[in-house]
Amino acid sequence: MFRFRRSGRSDAVSSPYDPRDLLWAYERHVTRAVRPSGELLIEIPLRDAGTLEVTVPDPSADWIDSRVRGLCATLGALDRRAQRILRGEFRIGWIELDSADHGTVDYWAIGVNSEYAVDISWTGDGWEESAPEPD
Repeated sequence: MFRFRRSGRSDAVSSPYDPRDLLWAYERHVTRAVRPSGELLIEIPLRDAGTLEVTVPDPSADWIDSRVRGLCATLGALDRRAQRILRGEFRIGWIELDSADHGTVDYWAIGVNSEYAVDISWTGDGWEESAPEPD
């Protein structure tokens, strides 16, 4: 286990998805493995001793590094917005980046068997929640 750097701000609230911490962990401590299914599993250690799992169906895609870096930069904001709806009762279970422009953040309920999926889209600078599909 490695130690995360400490925030210089004494009033800082610790979040497992702090952009600086995620990027630091991605650059220095990420693990990658190709699963038997052929998809790439990227595991980024979190400050709270958890792991952020990101899967990519095509391990040879040339966009993976830039999109995962973008995810590190924007996941905290995505999670804060989702938690307003989920009331803190869910935690990110895994993220699938199924293309350079689309992904899914899958939230798992804490203590029960329930899921909530959030579609995300690449904006060119980072990831944001996708607009809902019209009925």
